[in-house]
Amino acid sequence: MNVDVRLFASLRQGRFQQAKMELREGETLAELLERLQIRPQEVGISMVNGRHASPDRPLAEGDSVALFPPIAGG
Repeated sequence: MNVDVRLFASLRQGRFQQAKMELREGETLAELLERLQIRPQEVGISMVNGRHASPDRPLAEGDSVALFPPIAGG
């Protein structure tokens, strides 16, 4: 199955900004992070199809995944 993946800010370094990835049926967001060699603590916000998603969420054909690093401000 294919999903669209967008990485933001520091998560792009050494990776990509946007890519279409082929995954196994039922692969989870956590498994996608592992494939991308992104540690869970590097991700502040995970979204699938514009909605917040937990790491155990199974992905489906055509999903759009957006990953953001933690954001700090002051």
